[in-house]
Amino acid sequence: MNLVRRLRVGQLGSWAASFRPYSGKDKDKGKSKPDPKTPPKTPPKAEPKKDLTKAKDKSQEKDKGKGSNKGADKGKSDSIEANGFPKDTTKITLIKGEGAGPELMSAVQEVFKAAKAPVEWDVHDEYQVSPDNEDVAPAILESLRKNRVGLKGPVDSRHWQRHIRNQFKQYAYVSACKNIQGLETPYGEFDVMIIRDQSEGDYSGVEHSVVPGVWQTIKVGTTDGARRLANFVFLYATMNNRKKITVAHKANIMKMTDGNFLEAMQRLADTYKKKIKFEDRYLDTVCLNMLMKPDQTDVLTSSSMYGDVMRVIAGSMMGAPGICPGFSVSALGTVFDCRMKSDLANPTGPLLAAVLMLRHIKQEKHADRIECAIRGVYRDTDIRTEDLGGTATCSEFAEAVCERLEGN
Repeated sequence: MNLVRRLRVGQLGSWAASFRPYSGKDKDKGKSKPDPKTPPKTPPKAEPKKDLTKAKDKSQEKDKGKGSNKGADKGKSDSIEANGFPKDTTKITLIKGEGAGPELMSAVQEVFKAAKAPVEWDVHDEYQVSPDNEDVAPAILESLRKNRVGLKGPVDSRHWQRHIRNQFKQYAYVSACKNIQGLETPYGEFDVMIIRDQSEGDYSGVEHSVVPGVWQTIKVGTTDGARRLANFVFLYATMNNRKKITVAHKANIMKMTDGNFLEAMQRLADTYKKKIKFEDRYLDTVCLNMLMKPDQTDVLTSSSMYGDVMRVIAGSMMGAPGICPGFSVSALGTVFDCRMKSDLANPTGPLLAAVLMLRHIKQEKHADRIECAIRGVYRDTDIRTEDLGGTATCSEFAEAVCERLEGN
């Protein structure tokens, strides 16, 4: 037993001694202190050579380790390149949607391929459970939870939209409405962001029959919900260098619900007053100013239904309904889309939504190239889809965008 104990103590001592030089604290422990009366000995000439040899050996071992890691990295890189995806690839859930959705999403994929954007698509052809069940397909929900970023084609079903909104707790929707040079409109240049609530307000989905022939919709608003949206609005405006936020409301009529929403915005406005100008206006005034003075409109925010109205107006100001891109906001992930009818085969909106998605995943260079190509087609050519008075098909417009990307 004593022999075993001595062996164990000896092993522990050897193990500790091997790590002692890295401690720093007791690095010089055990070394004899020099006698101040005795002059220091001249180190032998061979000593530097010995040190250089050790350094060389250590360097070779280090390089050997690097070479080993480099080989592993090379294998990893080769593996990725063999699959056609670069190292910084992001996996995106792609929901084709219905109607013209598959054609529109194919156009996005072709443009991304031409731009060599580092995106791997997780494609979902079926958007709902079955023809008789309009719930979101479980495979889509699983994919979005895993990837946390998605691009969605048009889906007309209100039930489907409500289901995905509830599943992912999507509390806000952002619309990016900006004029496109080449699309003639009477509104000139404008760049408007509309951020609306999409979990409360008139779109809460609470309604019932009071008595036969009388129906009632309940407009739900909470303090927590209003504060959450206010926090996002001011943070988003700050991060995107926006200078003014305008709240659209009808607190003069709905003093409690709209009043609660307005109060949450006003409280936060005091915190950001040195960075962002804040104002509140009645909904009808906001809509009028957006049409009459679009260049003076920056960020607009409101509850659910008001924001939807403003989104449709601002989108039409771009030249046609259904080309204004946007995205749903949630702590669980972000889904990009263009709120359009499923029978509209204009890829402009989905492509611009895909550009927003690229910016979201920090691929600014690819986002800039694709957006410039889209706007260049409108600025320099007469290629237009039917909704804009032209004859081009979805694929022909996408091809024109690809040609500009490949030419640059």
